[in-house]
Amino acid sequence: MAYFNHAFQKAFVGTNGFTDLALGQLGTPGNILATGQFAFVDPKTWELVDVAVAPTGCCPLILASGSLYTKDKVGSHGGYLESNKSKVINPKYINRFYRVDPNIAQQNVINIGFTPFNATAGGSCEKEFLCDETYSLRIDVKGSPALRFLNHNAYLTVDAYTGCCPAGSIAPVAVDGTLVMIEWAKNIVGVSLPNTIVDSAKTVISPFVLPVVTAEDNSLWYKPGTDTSGFVAPAGFTIGGTWDNYVSPGHTAGQYAGITLYGAYVGTSFDDCTFQTSDFFEKEPVKLYASLVDLNGAPCEFEGLCVVTECEGLQAMGLGESVARDVILSERYRQNFFHSDFRIREITQGNEILNTINRNSFYTRYYLQHSVPRFNNPTGTFDNDQYLLEIITDGQDVAFEDFVADWTANCGQCVDLEVIDAITACTPLIPIE
Repeated sequence: MAYFNHAFQKAFVGTNGFTDLALGQLGTPGNILATGQFAFVDPKTWELVDVAVAPTGCCPLILASGSLYTKDKVGSHGGYLESNKSKVINPKYINRFYRVDPNIAQQNVINIGFTPFNATAGGSCEKEFLCDETYSLRIDVKGSPALRFLNHNAYLTVDAYTGCCPAGSIAPVAVDGTLVMIEWAKNIVGVSLPNTIVDSAKTVISPFVLPVVTAEDNSLWYKPGTDTSGFVAPAGFTIGGTWDNYVSPGHTAGQYAGITLYGAYVGTSFDDCTFQTSDFFEKEPVKLYASLVDLNGAPCEFEGLCVVTECEGLQAMGLGESVARDVILSERYRQNFFHSDFRIREITQGNEILNTINRNSFYTRYYLQHSVPRFNNPTGTFDNDQYLLEIITDGQDVAFEDFVADWTANCGQCVDLEVIDAITACTPLIPIE
């Protein structure tokens, strides 16, 4: 017999909290768990365990949560209001307990050249641009959104020509770097795909990148059509408006320009009435990479323009979309199928499974992993069945955490709560909305 190293998983909806109700026998009046309530039950007496009193002794318990349904019978089949229960959990065999906090998606933001974020970086972030030169910036957009749109990662090299040098000048002279940044920005939002009409809505990378230009006078310039009236610039900078209104005063010695690129993140999903578990939903922000390149497309190491990441692109955790699918899968293992046919779904109360979770919300999830040893195995192999219980809550449940800590400690188990923290959101210095 092969050893199966994967844990059987089961989901419990606990959005209404850890409870002990009337401390009576589960299923009796006053002791019926409502949808979203969960509790521990004594497997010998079926009485709910007091959550306010630290458990004494090393006693096995059962985790139970309220039914997701409102009707007890569908056709000739009953028992739909029966609570959802785990196997008997022996605290001696609990080997992991952890919490996953929700985390919203975070867009990738990079800064090229002299921007508010790079203002103190110095060095190559302070770059002058010379007349009669063509400067090429390569931008790569990687991630699921680009792959689904193009079947490959998006990439584009945008060029900016600085114009002829003044008559009589012996050596190239510096020009207003803002014009280079604006030219790059125009190409980012306005270059068309091959064999298509130039249309900013059908460009290679424009669906994924929003550029904001920092001028040499420390003013910020946005894409035409942007309402900048409510924007507040970071200290030392001003809001200039949209770059189609920029008027160059020429280069100012000791002043430099830059551009900030914002990666896109747009969640996609279908409404509940047309929901299928196979529906795609986007949860990955794109990742941006940029570098100044020479005529051959190679990065210009000898006089490169600094590229600094301000905010990493981060995937969301605790999405209602993911949680809803966990619950549906768990219910399917209990033979409560979520049908693709809308009418059958309504008849079999499948809609109530879906309505238990708000797909637009974020959820905290607890995971309790335990094993059930096989002391008598006909194969002669001593092994364990692993079970992973997922408890879905609206936030941190301190009472539940304390109970499990005391419960396992009574058995000499050192099972500390592991916390997968939410990552602090990164707020870009330059406002875009």
